[in-house]
Amino acid sequence: MSDQSNIQPPALAGAVGDELAPGTALCGGQYTIEKYLNCGGFGITYLARDSLGRKLVIKECFPNAICWRTDATVRLRSHSYQTDFGQAVDLFKKEARALAALDHPNIVGVHQIFEANGTAYMALDFVEGLDLLDLSHRHPELRSPAAVSELAGILLEALAYVHRSGILHRDISPDNILLDTSGTPVLIDFGAARQGATMASRILSRVYTVKDGYSPQEFYFAGSAQSAASDLYALAATLVHLIDGNPPPNSSLRLAAVAEGRPDPYLPLSGRFAAHDPALLASIDRCMSLFSRDRLPTADAWLDVLRGKAALEGRGPGAARTMHIAPAVLDTQTTAAIAALVKENHKVVAQAGAATAIVRCEDAAERAREEARREEERDYWAILNEDPAHWRDSSAKSTTARGAVADNDAPDRRHRLSLAALFGWMRPRARIDKII
Repeated sequence: MSDQSNIQPPALAGAVGDELAPGTALCGGQYTIEKYLNCGGFGITYLARDSLGRKLVIKECFPNAICWRTDATVRLRSHSYQTDFGQAVDLFKKEARALAALDHPNIVGVHQIFEANGTAYMALDFVEGLDLLDLSHRHPELRSPAAVSELAGILLEALAYVHRSGILHRDISPDNILLDTSGTPVLIDFGAARQGATMASRILSRVYTVKDGYSPQEFYFAGSAQSAASDLYALAATLVHLIDGNPPPNSSLRLAAVAEGRPDPYLPLSGRFAAHDPALLASIDRCMSLFSRDRLPTADAWLDVLRGKAALEGRGPGAARTMHIAPAVLDTQTTAAIAALVKENHKVVAQAGAATAIVRCEDAAERAREEARREEERDYWAILNEDPAHWRDSSAKSTTARGAVADNDAPDRRHRLSLAALFGWMRPRARIDKII
């Protein structure tokens, strides 16, 4: 990396971003990039084909806060980022090796790890199918009580396997759960390396991302303690979206509300959806608790509740709509973060109140109050760039296929949804062998 520079490169002819161009060969010609799929703070994913013409996904380590690309080569924005970038690559490879050791029909498979263009790559399975976010809107039957209960059980079994292997997913959400053409749900896009990045250095903490509505509050604070219960919150939020039709409120906004002594804006599912399994609703509410100590501790514990082997104890968000946080149980960093959220909230509320005072027309007093309330709500959600009005729009997006087609039919396919026959888009599963 002796030629790395902190000077931005000139625009390249035909370049549209930092992604590799279609036709780029990798790993000595074993893989060829077909198209860009998506990107996050930590990497870029591509649809590719191997030397035999089979589809797969290539994930590239590309922490965009500290690097850019000239032609195919990844370069640093500054010489001072060399140590940080080296740590990012090491964490990326560590995550890939951990995922490669997993062997489960509902978890994306990793075939190979290799280095090229000054960075690291992993080759993953490809799933022919659609993500849960898209499917839940295209096929309302996927939101039926029977389908939700079955899907919850399958995903909890997969998550229990992941946790027993010593790995946290850290990025569970509807768009990271794919259903292939046989109805098999597959967990993709693990965020394990990103948490390691936030612990490694101040610079790498920039690449850490959250998903508003699905991430627990501890994901918003770099270096905070995370556990299996953190993944359970994200899975519970995903199930809330399926049952209620919208994701739950942002956990940081929930935390700010509770810190101010106001009611938690999360509205528990229990008692609102009579057709659904009461045990499932109660366990979702329990795992939607703001603090991990109040959630179910493991996926196995959640499964035990659903199977009637254990009863829920303690309280979740459904037990009390208003809670008070004891400062003694929070670390300094979390307390400071909560204080910042509360301060920003007071600012927004004050601005909304000032705007309301301008309108004094007696004949339109009720309408003015309602408009002020709506404006206050919009501004409040905007604190963390969270706009509920955009949820339905974003959920209507067309999702590119990412992830994995299983290598063979050897694994027990009980992990497939039995309701697959309901979906018109399903078709017989084609056997595609894994890349060796």
